[in-house]
Amino acid sequence: MTSPHSDPERNGIVFGVAVVTIDPVAGDCVLQAPVKGIITTSMRRIHFHSLDEICGAHQAQATRAKADPVARDIAAALKFAGNKIRAYEQRKRK
Repeated sequence: MTSPHSDPERNGIVFGVAVVTIDPVAGDCVLQAPVKGIITTSMRRIHFHSLDEICGAHQAQATRAKADPVARDIAAALKFAGNKIRAYEQRKRK
């Protein structure tokens, strides 16, 4: 079975400028979002390996969301990914 992270255009969910792919079986997600650099803006790909990492990153981005619209999109994507993975794990336990 191939990873959903290998094709974010087909498997990704778009939140503004952020794209997230979720693999609930592995319990991870990959987030792609633009990052403003000194000279130019570039795309950054971040792999979150666990629900704890996703929740921690969501908290950090949620605090930045008031001032940064990209952080707002990232926070929404991470919240969605966390909820999907949490729901999958709860169904698996039953």
